Amino acid sequence: MAAPAPAPAPAATHFQPPFLLLPSPPRPHPPLRLRFLLPSPPPLRLRRRFPLLAAAAVSAGGGGGEEAARKADKARQLQKRVLVGVAIGVGAGGIVVAGGWVFAAAVSAAVLAGSREYFELVRSTAGGGGTPPPRYVSRVCSAICALMPILTLYYGRMDVTVTFSAFIIAISLLVQRGNPRFAQLTSSVFGLFYCGYLPSFWVKLRSGLAAPALNSRIAYNWPILLGGQAHWTVGLVATLMAISSIIAADTSAFLCGRAFGRTPLTNISPKKTLEGALAGLAGCVLTTVLLSTVLRWPRSLLSATAYGILIFLGSLFGDLVESLIKRDAGVKDSGSLIPGHEGSEVESHYFDFNLLFHVQKDERDKA
Repeated sequence: MAAPAPAPAPAATHFQPPFLLLPSPPRPHPPLRLRFLLPSPPPLRLRRRFPLLAAAAVSAGGGGGEEAARKADKARQLQKRVLVGVAIGVGAGGIVVAGGWVFAAAVSAAVLAGSREYFELVRSTAGGGGTPPPRYVSRVCSAICALMPILTLYYGRMDVTVTFSAFIIAISLLVQRGNPRFAQLTSSVFGLFYCGYLPSFWVKLRSGLAAPALNSRIAYNWPILLGGQAHWTVGLVATLMAISSIIAADTSAFLCGRAFGRTPLTNISPKKTLEGALAGLAGCVLTTVLLSTVLRWPRSLLSATAYGILIFLGSLFGDLVESLIKRDAGVKDSGSLIPGHEGSEVESHYFDFNLLFHVQKDERDKA
């Protein structure tokens, strides 16, 4: 019997030696980067509030992304500040030109916002051992301050109103329950003076100086429907010059202080620099000189320069007083009335119009 034929050898495949296929290791998934989930680098305010978000942004884009985001955030703040400043300038110019009850009502609204922010700052000092006045006293003081510009428009003098209001506030503090404190009286009376009496000079400067200013072509060509030549007064010209100079001083100080500021101006406000202050002074004086050539008031170059210096000093002093109040309260910004600006910036210019009114009044009395 024949032996069975041997079975054919299986064909060599790549699954057998010498070609042994080893299982390949699993390929790791690419790391998930947060920058693919976000449309752009997170804003700086979000990264400050959420540290984990800042760390994820740094790991996704590196340190260069953090620096680029910071620069972009500063650029957005500067753009917002410039746009808001232009809008405020145009709106304030229209309100100043309108004058009368329109200007008084606008000042009253600004004073109400500023006085509420002031008393909120005073109330925030309670955590550091301060003694703020009762809330009803703060509200009454804010209402009195808001009425002062309107009363100034129709009665002209505020001495009796301020004195009588301070007397009523003092009596209400003395008869309150508990132990009255001298700090409550001083903060309330100072609030009446700072937030009510000083802003009333805005209305006095605009409406009280009614002498005609007909030296410019603008006054001669002023439409009759808008009041004619009689509407163009010294108060109108002085108020427009003051507001324009203040905007120019703030813008110059902000830009030059950020770009070239190295020397601190004072410990009250660490961000203010000597270079920024000098730039603000130059911008303010230059604006008053240029406007004096267009509006033909004041007539001399020396008077225009003196007005610019006076406006800048009043603005700087008011800004430092506001910074002192905020520093004592332990806060950075006193409000968010004006977007892109720290605080409402209304309180910073309480002293400007007071100085301008008294200087112009003295010149008018001497003449």
